[in-house]
Amino acid sequence: MKDTYLHSLGFVPLTPSYSLYHTSRGGEEAYIPATDARYQHIYTAQDGTHLFVYSWLHEPGYMLTTCEKISSMADIVAELPSDDPTQLQQQIEVFFTLHGGVTLSMLEATQEGLQEKHLRLPASAREQAA
Repeated sequence: MKDTYLHSLGFVPLTPSYSLYHTSRGGEEAYIPATDARYQHIYTAQDGTHLFVYSWLHEPGYMLTTCEKISSMADIVAELPSDDPTQLQQQIEVFFTLHGGVTLSMLEATQEGLQEKHLRLPASAREQAA
């Protein structure tokens, strides 16, 4: 249920939540327990800050952070003790407001990048691609 709700708010999972998972993302190694699921919001804030959420399978609550791996208390945006969807949505809105709003989603940015590359091609190449 948490997974479905987080997807509906624009979060995508970063790590599988079914076993111990070894990650080297960001140059650091870490073991992520099966009960610790991490997600990244598809939108980035205007100032370039990313939003991540930690969710636990067998415990209530969420933790919003600015980093996939927390290295200091400054990385923590909010800790929510319950699964209350209203509180989570409010904290997401506060985060984006404090960071100047949202930019394009990862999917939109990728699509725009492909369109821009396509438009830079000579007309003959674009016609062949079509």
